[in-house]
Amino acid sequence: MKDSPQTPLNNDTTLAEQVLVLPGSVFFIDHIEVPIELEAAEISDYIELSLESIAPFPVDQLYWGYLFSDEDARALVYATHRDRLKKAGYHDLDSYAWVLPDFATLTGVCFPSQTLVALESIDHLSLLLFTKGSRIPSTVRVASITESIPAEAALEALKTSDASLPQEGTTLRIRSTRSVLNEQGLPTFQHEPIEHSGSDFEHGSWTELSPSEAQLWQADVRSASFKESERNIRRLGALSLRITSWAAIFVLVLLTAELLLFGCKIWLNSLDKKISAQNPAVLTIEDQQTLMVKLEQVAQNELRPVTILEKASAMRPKGTLWIEYDNATVDGENNLTIEGKAASINALNNYADSLQQSGIFEIIEGPESITRGGKTTFTVTLAYTHIEAQSSVKNDTPKTAQTAEPKEEARP
Repeated sequence: MKDSPQTPLNNDTTLAEQVLVLPGSVFFIDHIEVPIELEAAEISDYIELSLESIAPFPVDQLYWGYLFSDEDARALVYATHRDRLKKAGYHDLDSYAWVLPDFATLTGVCFPSQTLVALESIDHLSLLLFTKGSRIPSTVRVASITESIPAEAALEALKTSDASLPQEGTTLRIRSTRSVLNEQGLPTFQHEPIEHSGSDFEHGSWTELSPSEAQLWQADVRSASFKESERNIRRLGALSLRITSWAAIFVLVLLTAELLLFGCKIWLNSLDKKISAQNPAVLTIEDQQTLMVKLEQVAQNELRPVTILEKASAMRPKGTLWIEYDNATVDGENNLTIEGKAASINALNNYADSLQQSGIFEIIEGPESITRGGKTTFTVTLAYTHIEAQSSVKNDTPKTAQTAEPKEEARP
């Protein structure tokens, strides 16, 4: 009879997402010694050459695979003719994710002591002997289960048919429940005990087994050329999926950045509108503050713009050495900047000397002059120092004292 694939039954599950588990009874099984000096990449070729010497058919007519562990010096090799699987009803093997014999679902198991395992399915039973710490069964025997030969009878028949199998002790009787493929397409094989034997077998490390990709390709029974091609296709597909995932993440980041930028633009536009609405009020406040600053400067520096202009104008020479003002500016430091015209350079120099010797003006810039077409224009900046005039009371005090003294002398 044909075994059903050990995957959850789901109408939406394609063959590429399933593991096809073949009955161990269809395989010829043997052990091959593997030299320890072989490199990992050479083991498969070495086993294929060894299989050619022991198989009754050419290798290209066989479905075959092997179980191997670095801790063991032997590989468990199994093979079956392609026509035998076709007659048993197994077709289109290349469409499945993995094609393995039932005992390969125990790949990776390791028991702390010698253990006899009976792996039961619907119509056959595989009996495997694991030595202490070994991941490869040292003995594999397979028997069919029928109505006339139930599982218990088939198990006893297998035990008695091989003297190397232990006749005493507990046998771990288990069945495969299902296999689940992860996102990388690697299966996890799940098993459960058939009966409670009073031992701690059901709590061992065999309930869920996840072989590595390398172990699965070794155990897969399809041709080496197919496995090599399929491995490259899956790697390319995984790489494409990874690139697509990163591209999707990158696009998502870009979209998020665009949304943030759009939100920032809206926020900035709203701020600009608020600033524009508040700009008249701000300008008014700035004008008021400027006026306040000027008033404070006037109060602190005692600005006297009219006095400064009067004093400077009073010192201008008359007659032929005339000086005219075109513009006069007084700043907050009692500084006067004069722009004007002079009759000549001599007139300008005389005016500058008068200002410098006045005691109330100090030339801090200039005078700078330009004479063109007989006209002399100049610019000069002056610093004004205000001097208070003496009061009339102080001037009259000495006179009062002089008039009082003669009166005191006339007294007898």
